[in-house]
Amino acid sequence: MCHGAPCKHPTVDEFAGTISERVARNQSTFRDANERIERTAAQFIEVEQVPFICECPRRDCTEVIRLSLAEYELIRGDGRRFFAASGHETCVVEGEMVAKVVDRGPLFSVLEKVGEAGHVARELDPRGLSGDG
Repeated sequence: MCHGAPCKHPTVDEFAGTISERVARNQSTFRDANERIERTAAQFIEVEQVPFICECPRRDCTEVIRLSLAEYELIRGDGRRFFAASGHETCVVEGEMVAKVVDRGPLFSVLEKVGEAGHVARELDPRGLSGDG
């Protein structure tokens, strides 16, 4: 009870803000995990392909994408960019444009957050890279 009335505890979604912010924060969680994977893989000289987690906005996605460290670094050069398994490209969420596909390959695509989602993704970038624009 809060001052005689039942307490309303905010849900995760209530803290998340706009659709764009929710999508960017969700994908940034996967990006943070992939940063840890990269740091571990970089310790091994002979590694050609590293298993990274798909960075699509699906909370239940468990798709693994194998990238070279050079491919991963190229994507991570811009804090607004994420990669997603082929078929997981999501550019519009609940009617709001949150990303655009900037490169499409047979196994994965590179997406760039746009608008508010792009600003949030840059702010959450653990490397502090600003990217273009």
